[in-house]
Amino acid sequence: MQLLLNSDVPFAPAQRTFRDVKLYLIALAFAAGNLLLPMAVHSIPNGGLIFLPLFFFTLVAAYAEGLGAGLLVALASPLLNHAVTGMPALAMLPVVLLKSLFLAVAAATLARRLGKVSLAAIAGLVLAMQALGALLEWALFGSLAQAAHAAWLGIPGMALMALGGYALLRWIAGLRGKGAAR
Repeated sequence: MQLLLNSDVPFAPAQRTFRDVKLYLIALAFAAGNLLLPMAVHSIPNGGLIFLPLFFFTLVAAYAEGLGAGLLVALASPLLNHAVTGMPALAMLPVVLLKSLFLAVAAATLARRLGKVSLAAIAGLVLAMQALGALLEWALFGSLAQAAHAAWLGIPGMALMALGGYALLRWIAGLRGKGAAR
């Protein structure tokens, strides 16, 4: 039996147009997940910085549902979270929005080009997003030490996002495979 983490699964992301009502319903569901997960994680001291919960459903939405859904979730999630909870802080909102948009575009592009769910690819996406965030923080706030510290704190979250995103996308691939077989 092949190890779960070493197996790539064939996968075709949905490519919905902005005229498709289902796109907005799916994006709304993923954005709601990006609201609820951070609310739970922020009950832990530094939970947001450590576990990076705001990006999880953006990654999954873009990889599974394509660029349109990814962009909607990437924009709505940080803005909705800020409006409802005050997090991310206003000063960090541009960094979070740019990281979120980068993740959506990169995940949708990678899913379409790879045609499979790959743990290595998803881990690479998450790592690239966090590196971009560190560079943006450094550029905006002028402190390499602060940016490096934030990136370092996010290591557990990067691992959980890569593993959790991979597992959820494999599950979605399985559901789609069963639906195609009928």
